[in-house]
Formats: sequence, structure tokens, C-alpha cells
Amino acid sequence: MKTILVFLFAVFSYVNVFPQFFCEGQEGWRRKVIDYGSVPTNYIPITTGWVDYLPFTDDFNSFDYSKWTKIDTCRPYSTHAIFSNSSENVYVGKGKLYLKAKQLATPIWCEHWDGAQYYNYSTGFICSKYPIRYGYIEIKCKLPANIALSPCFWMFNSTGIYVYPFTGYRYDEIDVFELHDPNDTIYNVTKTLMQNFHHNLHDEDSSYSSLQQNINFTNSFLNQDIFFAVEWLPEELHFYVNGNLTKSVKFAEESEVPYNIKSDFTCTHFLNAMEQYLQISLGVNSLISQYPDVSQGFVIDYIHSYKLVEGYNYEYWPTSFSMNDPEMFKVHQSIRLGGIGKTAIIPTGQNITIWAEEGIILDKGFTVSGSTTFAARNIATTDLFNY
Repeated sequence: MKTILVFLFAVFSYVNVFPQFFCEGQEGWRRKVIDYGSVPTNYIPITTGWVDYLPFTDDFNSFDYSKWTKIDTCRPYSTHAIFSNSSENVYVGKGKLYLKAKQLATPIWCEHWDGAQYYNYSTGFICSKYPIRYGYIEIKCKLPANIALSPCFWMFNSTGIYVYPFTGYRYDEIDVFELHDPNDTIYNVTKTLMQNFHHNLHDEDSSYSSLQQNINFTNSFLNQDIFFAVEWLPEELHFYVNGNLTKSVKFAEESEVPYNIKSDFTCTHFLNAMEQYLQISLGVNSLISQYPDVSQGFVIDYIHSYKLVEGYNYEYWPTSFSMNDPEMFKVHQSIRLGGIGKTAIIPTGQNITIWAEEGIILDKGFTVSGSTTFAARNIATTDLFNY
């Protein structure tokens, strides 16, 4: 059975940016809940057009100090463990990265921006040395079964100083995944993920430019190999579990977006998003008193990152469609498939995306064969390409 998905998103001019409150309401993005069903077991690879971006790709055959820094301090998002650069907390073996928690023989005192305390555990946290801006970023990993351990893969950057009165402080954050608050009795932490973004570059009150959403599954995603990913574009964010879309966030002008808590649209665009640093962390939370066994860690097989490639600044109109055409999946100014004297037969069993800045024409003779998903997507391109 063939599926044709055609996405035609307008490229807007950005003269004014409205506070998100006016198009979504104060709680519009803050309280999203998605009842997804069972954790998808069929892995769907990324669509065509994306190519490996090696500076932010790592198969962890060794610890690459040119790409990663081991964090050695305390942070409020690990409430019961200090982050340590010890080889007992962060190490590579058999082609995998391990972040592990460890009970300390002697508690360590540490101060951070939200307080100070003694920590009875140490744990692992690494951060990329350089930031990335836009792309498809995927992690393959296994989450520990112990819900006192809080694994997370996220991206972050900020400007200004995070001290009172926070003058000039702005930040960007994308949470590819994190576990739900273990102290919240409403949701089952073994079956509920959070996939969020925070983009308060326009509004001092970040609650109007944040998505905090729970993805509820009917079975556990812990202690099994899982792929988590985000597709980060200038006007769109798409979150994935095992390559299956869990949630989209798409820009639209304020006048087009009525308040709707189930909406995929936001009046906050990402064209001026900050470059963000990749973060892989394992926190230890308040459930440690009930679940003290920290022997199982957060195991990462790989992180793979991809970029799109810029094409011609005019209409690309090939004689025929070919999966082997090196120009076919670049982002051209516009694309036409088919037409008089040309052919555009899309082969079977593919997951294909055609990208253009201004428009895509599917002309006479355009045909999609069975068992193929085809998408035609317009995309804003400012500062997107690194090739």
C-alpha cells in the first residue's frame, strides 16, 4: 500500500514575534500529554537527504577527548549524586559508552546555583566540546531498569548569567528524552518519557516558549535497546522513538494558531535558535533510598548526527527520478518531478523525502510505487547547511 505525504510549509518573513501566550495560552505547551500506545518495535530509518555529520557522530570505540568533556561537578538535575570524571563513572568498553553511578565511601559537599548539600553518590555526565545547530540527531542506548537512576540525552546553550536578577539570561534546550519526575504519582516512570524544548529567546517568561510533554506508553522502555532522535529544523522539531514519530512542533504565524492544547503548531520559530551542546547524563534521584542497587548503568551504543546539503539556487528538474542521483535529495530552490519528456517513478519499499526552499511540483507521470512513503517538504534554510 503506498503512502503519499505532501508537506508544504510556507517560508515566512519574521518582522515581529508574538509572545507564545497569544497563540497557545499560558498552559498550551506546558501540559501536553500523548497516549502513544505500546513502545514501537519496528525501527524506521531516517528519510533520504540526511548525510552523516562526523563531528557529532561517535560509535564509542574509544573515548574521544576531542569531542567530549567529562563533567566533574554537582548540578541540580542529579539530586543525590555528584557528577564525576572518574573512570568508574564514565568509561568506554566493547564499543559502548557507560555512565554508571557509585556509592561514595565518604560523602562530598558541593554547591551549585540552586543550593548546596552533601552527596552520597557519584555518577557520569559528558558534554560535547562544540555546539551543533540543526540536524537529525539520534542515540541508540539502553536505559537502566532501576528508576532511581535518571538517564537523559539533551542539548543546551545559554547567554547571560544565571544569577539573580538573571539580566540578559536566555537559553535554548532540546530534551531528546528524559524520564518523568519519579516523585510524581500520576505517571508511571517506567512507561512515561518527556520530550521537551525550551526556547525563551523571545520571552523573558520561558513558560510561553516551552514545550513540556509526557509520552505515555502501555509498556516499559527500560532495560532494552532503544533509538531516540530529534529532527531539528529552522521551523520544525520532530521527536522520534525507534524512528517512529511521537510529536511534532511546527511554526505558524500568530494569526493562524488558535489556542489548542493538542496543536502541533507554535508561534515561536527556531530560525535564531542557539547552537547547542550535546549532553549525556545519568542522574540519581530521590528514589535511591528505595532502590539502592546502582550496578546497572546507562549504556550508549552510539550517537549519530546528520545534516542536509544545499543544492542549486534554481529549479532542479531531472530527466528521471533516481535513488542514485547525487543531486536528488539536496535542498534546491525548487524541484519538479515528471513532466513532458521526463519520468518520475518512485521505487517500491522506500522512505523518501524531497526537499526545497520555495516549492515542489509533482508533474505528469509522477508515480509512487507500493510500500513507499513519499514526502515533499519546503524548508527554511538560513544557516542550516555545513557543506
